[in-house]
Amino acid sequence: MKVNIILLFIIVLATASNAWALDKNGKFAIKGIGNIPCLEFVKMIEQDNPQKFLFAGWLNGYMTAHNQHLKETFDIVSWENIETMGTYLRNHCKTNPKLSFFQATTQLLSELYAQRIVEFVGAENLGTGQQSKKSYFQVIARVQKHLKELKIYDGKIDGRMSKKLTDALDFFRNQQGIPHNNFLDQRVLHALLRENKVNSTN
Repeated sequence: MKVNIILLFIIVLATASNAWALDKNGKFAIKGIGNIPCLEFVKMIEQDNPQKFLFAGWLNGYMTAHNQHLKETFDIVSWENIETMGTYLRNHCKTNPKLSFFQATTQLLSELYAQRIVEFVGAENLGTGQQSKKSYFQVIARVQKHLKELKIYDGKIDGRMSKKLTDALDFFRNQQGIPHNNFLDQRVLHALLRENKVNSTN
């Protein structure tokens, strides 16, 4: 099943736009760091080698290309930042050491595809100053939906922050032992939307 999903994802990439067209043999060139073995990426991360940032740059470019050329896609990743993506990739590479960095990244993005942001309808600023970050309305709505399913939120599912939502998030943090530092940081989003696999294509 997983292989079929990945193959389907590659077909979607190939047919989304002429820019994704393959040659007559169904092949295309993979550039740069994408060709490096997965375990080299893991090694760079674990040794805190400055060259790890080259992988981050390649990954950002690869995700941007998806956003530009995939149909019905504004953002292939709905909430994951580059550090979280790096952690997911490191774990995936450890489990699948024979993959190249390109293959591991393609597999990870295929798993995130169902949760992508299809259309930009707005985002909410969270935090202040240098700590300020934006969260898509759709992501906030998914958080509201899951907290409601957990019966710790009884407000609207409207994709907007509110006192009821922040109170529910505080309760969830305390319940999960997650430190308080931002309303919707990566640890909270992972616990709510990744571990529990709440999917949406809004």
